[in-house]
Amino acid sequence: MILQLQRQHIELLKQQTKNVHPIEACALLFGKFSKNEAVVEKIKIAQNRLRSATRFDVDPSTVATAITEAEIEGLNFIGLFHSHPAPATPSTVDLKYMRLWGDSLWLILSSTDSNFAAYQLINNKLKQATIKIK
Repeated sequence: MILQLQRQHIELLKQQTKNVHPIEACALLFGKFSKNEAVVEKIKIAQNRLRSATRFDVDPSTVATAITEAEIEGLNFIGLFHSHPAPATPSTVDLKYMRLWGDSLWLILSSTDSNFAAYQLINNKLKQATIKIK
């Protein structure tokens, strides 16, 4: 899978990560799918209810409202973004919750080295997605 983002999306997510550091930043990703590519068109910044440096949780009503608004705009839910105070790889807690989100993409930003990585959990197998910035 290819996850395509615009440079402004990357900058927005980096800035949000800096703004809330050391708390994990989080956001919802919306856009369109075509073949083996997910194209992000909208990012909804969300508050981390846990206010934790190592875990995140988004209020379910925020998720429901954002998904409804995106559907009205003709966009699909693509996945979740969050930052990590470590390398941009899913933690054991992330892997547990990825199972609940189907084949949604999880975009992770390391707040230690500013690297991004994206993953999907498909048939209980972790697959890294290719990130394409336009």
